[in-house]
Amino acid sequence: MFRRIVSNGNSFQDTLSNDPSPEYINTANQLFQLHPTELHALLESAWSFRVREEKNPGHPANKTSLRGLPDSVLGLFDSSWQNGNTFVTQVAPFTQCTGHSLWDHLIYAYVIESTQVYKVFQKLIENYAKGDFEINLQPAVLQWLHNTETLWFADPPVLSSFNFVSKARPDMMLTRLGSYYRFFGFALPGEEQLPYYKAKSAHLNYRRSFERFAEEIWIGIENEANVTGRRPIDDAAIAFSAYEMQKNFLSQRNNGDITKQEFFFVSMMAWFHLSLEYNSPIVQAFGINEQSPAQRLFALANIVGVPANGLSENLFRLGDNMSLLLTLIETGLFNDELNVPSLYEDNSALANMMKQIIFNYSHVSGNNLKARAVKTYDSMPLQKGNGILTNGQAVQS
Repeated sequence: MFRRIVSNGNSFQDTLSNDPSPEYINTANQLFQLHPTELHALLESAWSFRVREEKNPGHPANKTSLRGLPDSVLGLFDSSWQNGNTFVTQVAPFTQCTGHSLWDHLIYAYVIESTQVYKVFQKLIENYAKGDFEINLQPAVLQWLHNTETLWFADPPVLSSFNFVSKARPDMMLTRLGSYYRFFGFALPGEEQLPYYKAKSAHLNYRRSFERFAEEIWIGIENEANVTGRRPIDDAAIAFSAYEMQKNFLSQRNNGDITKQEFFFVSMMAWFHLSLEYNSPIVQAFGINEQSPAQRLFALANIVGVPANGLSENLFRLGDNMSLLLTLIETGLFNDELNVPSLYEDNSALANMMKQIIFNYSHVSGNNLKARAVKTYDSMPLQKGNGILTNGQAVQS
């Protein structure tokens, strides 16, 4: 959510650039210097000003009927930095929403956390808390550290809309892993043995449905220009896979009961992603001068001694695109065969996005979606690539 707030754009695609603008960087620097209470207020405001169309609860345009903070409490927060009219407003390339907030799909949190970014920053914060830092803590760095520890490594305020720590859910990370399993049917890379709860109703068919969907789209991309001869494009198969995923996702949302977890977890990973998206205060503090989020993560991983996923470059490129695609799928847009060609037609924005998804997904999953062959669709996680240190040397995981 924080990257959406910083971009202040009207489309998910506004934040897909590899090179953040000076305005984006300036706003991010301002964001990092806010007090934790102001940051919590931004999250509460984004939650309360979410998109609410006349859709069934769980639909992207009406994710839940659960209340946020009362208006009388929200009104106590200073709204000069942001307000409910300046959040992301677009649910699809074709349809404007109500002018209120729309956040990433849970797949964004899963993909970004697969880089091991959470573990790297957790170790960094632990070192800071123990006083084991060999850097001069400039004010901007100190504020970033304080905010990061307060937001993501402490229990949320008791009356926060996002307090998921209780006797029923004592461990935030296990709750997060359980949410991933519930939605996608597999664990984070390297976390398969952790004792998180595996819901009996988990979406175990997700990978099979998604890969069939993507493979059929690649066939469309390869054959769309054919005007004579064989043209094995199957719009009905693509629409069916989209329908299958939509119904399974909406079933997991169960009228929106998992929505707060999704909102909080994607906001968490967006904070870490934003911290690596440019040479932010914490990146500069360690003298890191790399050119991509993945390279900055590798450098930090080397410093704190926690290997990052060697496939992080692909994962960072995959997160935003997968979030947009699955959000569109959940709207039911591609259940209609008439809308399917936009996924593979030449010069279509969605087709260009699908090419990137297919390329990066093939790398991180180890399953080449371009090579149409008979497969066994077992539910399995993304690969945990060898950890990469700042000098590019791989360490065995």
